[in-house]
Amino acid sequence: MSTDAKTILFPHSCLTGATRQKVLSSVADLMICKPWYMDDNDTQEEDGYGRTHVVRPPQDLKPPEDFKRLLSEYRAWVAQNPGYVFLPMPDQEAATWDIRGSLRGNGLRARSILQQKALHWHLILHLERELEENRATADELLLQVKAQSSPLQEALGGTEPLRGLLDDLPVSNPYADMDDRRLKQVLRAWFGLFGGFVPQDGTLLTLSPVILTYAAELFELAPLGQTLEKEASSTYAIHLPGSPVDADAAETNPVRAGLSGKTVMLITGG
Repeated sequence: MSTDAKTILFPHSCLTGATRQKVLSSVADLMICKPWYMDDNDTQEEDGYGRTHVVRPPQDLKPPEDFKRLLSEYRAWVAQNPGYVFLPMPDQEAATWDIRGSLRGNGLRARSILQQKALHWHLILHLERELEENRATADELLLQVKAQSSPLQEALGGTEPLRGLLDDLPVSNPYADMDDRRLKQVLRAWFGLFGGFVPQDGTLLTLSPVILTYAAELFELAPLGQTLEKEASSTYAIHLPGSPVDADAAETNPVRAGLSGKTVMLITGG
């Protein structure tokens, strides 16, 4: 398995349809990071040219074999608790200090805590994948319906196309609807599992304008709102400033540490 690709899909775990074609026409090599038990048979994406590569988290972060049962239970929990987008997270700072204290004292306990967090990260990324796929499928179906002419068109013999009942419904970017709480959960989970695969000079390719905007705000760059509106159907990239990252900073703010010095590229549109 090759991990030489410097462009890494972030924080998504799959590409479909027109988006897949556009991304693969824009980059030479792409690394796709997938949690364990997601698309189990994948070792390399089938793009016909061997330009995409799948990586999994380190073996010691692999969840137990009954993970799919746990995922099903958590999926039911999310459905029954609409107030939570994903799962109630433990206090991040307290958990960080707990791990650091355990590393100084009981290594076995630290390992157990890390595995528990890794399980949580896997659940979050699996649920995020399902949300993205559901929205993308709904948008594709809506586009197909809009493209079909009205069944009354021929019967009425009109020359002007009739407006359909769904014509006024907007087709949204399935990756754009992400509130701040969910975004932070997904990014922490992604860097927790895959941060070690990102080279210092790597490029993180996202399909979500929200991700690009969040990264710019995190590093206090100029606002991107109007620029992104103008560039909505093209590629846009920002280069984040690098800063020294010590072990404590990486633990307390893993997202900022992971993004430091990286290029974040946005590709949207079909």
